[in-house]
Amino acid sequence: MPTLIALRKQPRLFDLPATQSITTTREKRLKLIGHANLNTTQRTDKLEEEGFTWRTLLNKLTFKLLGHDNGDEPTFDRLGYIGAYVINVTDEQEIRIAQESFSNDYYLLPNITLTLPAPPLPATQATYLDLAERPEWPSASGVVEAHRLGVLGSGVRVGVLDTGCDADHAQFRDKRIEFLQPTSGIAGAASQNRVRRRAFDSDADGHGTHVCGIIAGEETGVAPAVDLMVAGVVSSTYQTTLQHIVIALDWMLSRFAEEKNLETPTIINMSLGFNPAALEQAQELSSLSLAMRSMLATLFYDFDVLPVVAVGNEGAGKLLAPGYFEEVLSVGAVDYRLKSAAFSGSGVAQDTGDEKPDIVGYGVDVYSSLLRDPDGNSIYGTKNGTSMAAPYVTGIAALYASRDPKLQGEALRQKLVQTALPIKEKPLRVGAGLARFVP
Repeated sequence: MPTLIALRKQPRLFDLPATQSITTTREKRLKLIGHANLNTTQRTDKLEEEGFTWRTLLNKLTFKLLGHDNGDEPTFDRLGYIGAYVINVTDEQEIRIAQESFSNDYYLLPNITLTLPAPPLPATQATYLDLAERPEWPSASGVVEAHRLGVLGSGVRVGVLDTGCDADHAQFRDKRIEFLQPTSGIAGAASQNRVRRRAFDSDADGHGTHVCGIIAGEETGVAPAVDLMVAGVVSSTYQTTLQHIVIALDWMLSRFAEEKNLETPTIINMSLGFNPAALEQAQELSSLSLAMRSMLATLFYDFDVLPVVAVGNEGAGKLLAPGYFEEVLSVGAVDYRLKSAAFSGSGVAQDTGDEKPDIVGYGVDVYSSLLRDPDGNSIYGTKNGTSMAAPYVTGIAALYASRDPKLQGEALRQKLVQTALPIKEKPLRVGAGLARFVP
C-alpha cells in the first residue's frame, strides 16, 4: 500500500488566529498544542467523507485484535503537532483524492528514503578501557569548566533521531529515557506504527548509542544531566523514511502538552539527510526541500526548538540536506588540533546562497559508549564523522540552555555562533568556529 506524506507549506503559527500578541515561548507552545489536539478539522471530515478511515494507534490495535485490519482500505493519520498527515492509498483514484484534498496548502510527497551520512574510515575502534583512562574533552571546549561550575545540562530536553540507544549501558542506567520505535510492518497510518517503550537494548546498529553517549553519557557526555528523548528511526543499513521522521518529530513536540515541559529548552539532534543528486526529478527535489524546510521551521520558529544537524561526510564542496537549510544549526567536523576533517561536508547552500556549515564540533576519534557485548559488558570506542560532531554541539547548546533557560531556538543558535572559538581556516570549511562553552 503506497504511503504519501502531506507537509504544510507554511509553519503552523502562520495560519493560527490572534498570534500577533504572542511573544513568549510558553504562549506560542500553548497556542500550538491547543490547535494540535483538535478532535477534527475540515480536512479530516473531507477525507472521511471520501471513504478514508482515520486510524489512531488505539483503534488500529482494536481492528487488529478483531481481525479486521487487512490493509486494503485507504487510511490516514493527522500528526497535529508537526502539522502533517500520513495517507495510505490503494489505487490511483485515492491518490487523486489525496492530491485534491491537500493541493492548496500542503506538499504531498512519496515516502522518500533518507540516510545517515556515510561513515568515514577508519572504522570504530572498540575497547574495554577503564573509564578512568578515557580522554577528557579538550580545554578549548569549555566542557570541563562547565562541569566544575555545576553546569551539566539539567532542565533541558534533547531529542535524538538515530538508530536508537542501548539504555542498559552503564552510561545510561541511571537515566530515564523516553523512547519511540516507529515500526514498518503494520499497515495503516503513521501513528499506528508507534511503539513507545523504554530504550533498553534497542539500538539497531550502535550509532545512536555512541551519539547519546556524546550528548548525555554519565561520564562521557558533554551534558550528562539532560533528559533524553530517543527515536529509533534509522535501520541497521543506516536508512530511514520521511514517514518515520515525521512521526518522531510529532512525538517529540507532543511532549510540550505536559505543563512541566511548556517552557523547557529543547534541542533535537539529527544526523541524517539526503543527497540532492540522488533525486531523479527536479520537481521532486524542490518539493521535498521546501516541505522539509517548512517542517523544520515549525520546530525552530513556532516551538523555539533548535535542530542541530550534521552537514554530511561527503567532503569539501558537498552538502546533505537538511544540513544546509537555514532553519537548522549546520555542523561540520574538526579534529582535536582544530583542523577540519577531510570528510567534513561544506559548501554554498543552493537555496539561500549561505556558506555552510554554521559551526563545527569535534568529529575525529570521538570517545563514547558502544553497544554492550554479548555478555552485557559496557564497552567504549571512538568514531569519526559529522554524526559525532553534531551531538558534541548539541551538548554545548544544552549547557548554555541549562545555565540560561531563556536561550531557546534562534537565541540559542546565536549564542553558539557568537561564542564559537575562531579557527584559522576558511569560514566555508569551519563556519563561525568550534562550538564551546564560555562561562
